[in-house]
Amino acid sequence: MNAYVLNKWLLKLQCAYLNTQGSSPSDTPLKRIDDGKFFIIIMRFLFILRTLVQYFLVFGNSIFLHFRSISIKLIKVVSLRFAMCIKSSIY
Repeated sequence: MNAYVLNKWLLKLQCAYLNTQGSSPSDTPLKRIDDGKFFIIIMRFLFILRTLVQYFLVFGNSIFLHFRSISIKLIKVVSLRFAMCIKSSIY
């Protein structure tokens, strides 16, 4: 799975509740998501997250032990992207 696909799914999860096509009685531009669709979005996100964690654990224990500088840089990049993702979802 490449970074583009991962970012696309993360964006879908973060913005799943925002849909300007619908309307509600309180005149807010939010559209209700069916419970089934929301469950599918959450399950896909959890599957992607689990796959990424497994990937980093397997490769972290085998390959990156020999290349410590690569491992440290990778951890910094991943943690920065994760922090940016959290900050963007808060604001």
